[in-house]
This record gives sequence, structure tokens and C-alpha cells, in this order.
Amino acid sequence: MRIVGNHPWREFAATPQEALERGARLDAMTRLPGMPDFQPRGVFRGSHAFFVAMDEDKERRRQVWFQQHAKRPA
Repeated sequence: MRIVGNHPWREFAATPQEALERGARLDAMTRLPGMPDFQPRGVFRGSHAFFVAMDEDKERRRQVWFQQHAKRPA
């Protein structure tokens, strides 16, 4: 994880209210019209490990996108 700036940012929420607010912001980000769809198109055949790797790659791409577009509180 890379933290930019000098704001005292914590990885984990300190209070349940803060956790709910962070979750609401993340939910709002997933509804952004500019967020790409990381789900590959088409029909796939493969082993369970293949689909697990596909899901992990999709989640990794989503996390990278969130990190690039996240707005940290000032």
C-alpha cells in the first residue's frame, strides 16, 4: 500500500460509524458511470483453479482502479 500526503490515514476504521461511511463511499464508487467492467465476456470452460484465478485477477484490477480514483478526505 502506498500512502501519499501527510494526512493521518488509517487502513482500518476506528469506529463503526466511520466504517459505515467508508463502505457507503466505496459503494458509491462502484456505481460510477466511468468504472470499467472487469468481467471478461464470452463463454469459458476450465478448472476450478482457472475460475478462481480469473476472479482474483478481476478483483485485483478493481482494486487498482479504486486506488487510482479514490478521493481521500482532506
